[in-house]
Amino acid sequence: MTTRARFEKTGLATQTIDEETQLVIFRLDDQEYALDITNVVQVVRMVAITPMPEASEVVEGVINLRGKVIPVVDVRRRFGLPLKPYDLNTQLLITRRDGRMMALIVDVVSEVLTMPTSNIEPPSEIAPQMERLSAVGKLGDRLLLILDLGRALTFEEEPRLAAVLMDG
Repeated sequence: MTTRARFEKTGLATQTIDEETQLVIFRLDDQEYALDITNVVQVVRMVAITPMPEASEVVEGVINLRGKVIPVVDVRRRFGLPLKPYDLNTQLLITRRDGRMMALIVDVVSEVLTMPTSNIEPPSEIAPQMERLSAVGKLGDRLLLILDLGRALTFEEEPRLAAVLMDG
């Protein structure tokens, strides 16, 4: 498989003619994760989250961001990581995919970096949460788990969340 074909299979957007992509890097505990920059709207500090009792356990609730109601997904819960109390340093990564916005609770957004697509591989069976990833980026000794935003919620959770948002 060529680099371009492998890259297109991951679903990441090409940023330059030299086959590079820009990634927003965030941390959960000691692991680095990434999102294609085309899916990131902004990063904000933790704000008050309104609980949604009928939503999935990974949906912490919703926030109001400039008049838009945005669901908040706890990425730690999604990946089965130990829970960590939120504080004023906790960050929300506001994302958009297919016209839908979602906030991801992350420990910290650390950087934006440009990575050659030749360093990006499709995920393998390294860990159980690999179905939530679109790719794995290798940069020196660093492994970046690139999140597939389309799989942040399961097939069953999507309509359930949509119904709760419509009722609220």
